[in-house]
Amino acid sequence: MILKREIVVIAENNNQDQLYTWIEENRDKLKFVSDDEGCGCCVSIFRIEGEESILATFPEEIL
Repeated sequence: MILKREIVVIAENNNQDQLYTWIEENRDKLKFVSDDEGCGCCVSIFRIEGEESILATFPEEIL
């Protein structure tokens, strides 16, 4: 059975590049990626949904 879940990611500007890179590398494997709900200049907030195995690759230092 493939598990799916949603995570909410809040990244401050020291982690934003890493966040955007991970999203772009995995976008086609994810079920849903929200628009950036943060201001975008110093805080990025995304709701991301996908298979457990893909979300498990998310950089721990951002979570």
